[in-house]
Amino acid sequence: MTYWDKRIELFGETKAFMRLTLDEALADDSVALSLGFLRPTDHSDSTGRAILFMDFSQEGKADYTAFSLVRAVWYAIHVALEDEKAQKGGMVILVKQGNDLRQWDIKTSKEMSGNMAGALPFRLGCFHLCHPPSFINIVLKIAHLFMPKKLRSRIRTHKGINEEVIDSLAAYGIPKSALPDIWGGNLKLECRSEWLEARRLIENGRD
Repeated sequence: MTYWDKRIELFGETKAFMRLTLDEALADDSVALSLGFLRPTDHSDSTGRAILFMDFSQEGKADYTAFSLVRAVWYAIHVALEDEKAQKGGMVILVKQGNDLRQWDIKTSKEMSGNMAGALPFRLGCFHLCHPPSFINIVLKIAHLFMPKKLRSRIRTHKGINEEVIDSLAAYGIPKSALPDIWGGNLKLECRSEWLEARRLIENGRD
């Protein structure tokens, strides 16, 4: 019930019952989707949990509504849930913070937190904050005010040069191949449009 109540709130009474695809329920969210705020990496950790990448530095770089960005998050999580291992084992999220505290949209983060903790049907293993900015402690203190307890307890930070962060994540079963190229991994962050086009082909039955 919580899932459908939130889905109707986010998508509206008509689109809430459409397929959660780029050309149906997400047809009006192309701008938010193009940011690549949250996307599956198509990799899993050593326990089979899906690995997703969240990029807070993309906030505010285009004209979109808070609900549109949250709908894009819903889409990314539903794509990840197409993998049966993710349905059973859950997901972990690699997080890139913005470079300026003023860039952080607290209202949108609060909305997303509520969706992840109670509405979306997935198990969150951990948020891995990589190369956190100097103001990360301020961010965490503010976030703790609105994040449910079960999310607050699942945050880990990884500091240092790329090699140190890669080694730190490896201890959690996260392979280098799942990391973005800016951290020395193989995930090409500039290929967001290609990923969306590949998804569109799959959803239209041309995979």
